[in-house]
Amino acid sequence: MADTGKMIRSGGRENLHKVSISRIKKEMSDVFYLSDDLVITTLTADTNTTANYPTSIDGFTAIIMMSGEAVVSIDMQNYTVRPNNIVVINPDSIIRTVKCSSNAAAYLLAFSKSFVNEVQIDLSTSLPVYMRFGKAPVLEATPQDVGEIRQLFQFIKAMLRSDKERYRHEIIRTLFTTAFYIITDINQRERPGEQKQGRCEVLFNEFMALLQQYNKRERNVSFYARQLNITPKYLSSVVKEVSGKTAARWIDESVILEAKALLKYSGMSIQEIAYHLNFSTQSFFGKYFKQHTGTSPSRYKRRG
Repeated sequence: MADTGKMIRSGGRENLHKVSISRIKKEMSDVFYLSDDLVITTLTADTNTTANYPTSIDGFTAIIMMSGEAVVSIDMQNYTVRPNNIVVINPDSIIRTVKCSSNAAAYLLAFSKSFVNEVQIDLSTSLPVYMRFGKAPVLEATPQDVGEIRQLFQFIKAMLRSDKERYRHEIIRTLFTTAFYIITDINQRERPGEQKQGRCEVLFNEFMALLQQYNKRERNVSFYARQLNITPKYLSSVVKEVSGKTAARWIDESVILEAKALLKYSGMSIQEIAYHLNFSTQSFFGKYFKQHTGTSPSRYKRRG
């Protein structure tokens, strides 16, 4: 990665590079991208400048190690990364390569939060991988797993350079979703007997199960707290502690994900969708949708 971002200095010392996805696509060679939302490139010992200074990327990042070995610091914690390891990194985490072998090579996939919001991934399915970001970032995959992901990357790269402009975004989102589900499967396979959970984790999982069941008609934290026989305040604190997001935000994201899927694929009118999601009026649904997405339901529906 070239000198791709703003340098923050502390006491006259260079200490952190802030890197945007848009700068990665401009500065790296052998780079494939979808606007400022998705970038695929290759890192080697020569092109990986996180060995020179700590770096923070403004999107989610996945690194698939292909050869060699590296010790990588993620938020001040060191991890050894070897071939067939997949590393998942949160936006704005601080990354630095402590050391790496001369033959080290990896794929890097960086994608924005807005791109993730556009991808149709079931909330409960995505949860184990989401929870892993920032906590246990290194996944142990098999050569077959990595081979499958590499094939998907090749398809994505081909589509990024394809003349199929009309459906390019949809094809790429579908391929990305496939790669995500492969990683989800690897994550679940790596921990076959689910680690023992504390009370907070159990409550959080129960909340998520209820959310999947009732998100089409219940948007109030109090409803979910009553189902769990706890107070809304306690539910909110537990959910925030376990996931880093509030219960209200999980509810809103779940409703918006459902609304987007219905607007895109159901063939229902906006009024029918508003009724289906238990909004009192189409106008109220429109205001809610725009507040959380920045666009109106009708405009989102037209975009296809």
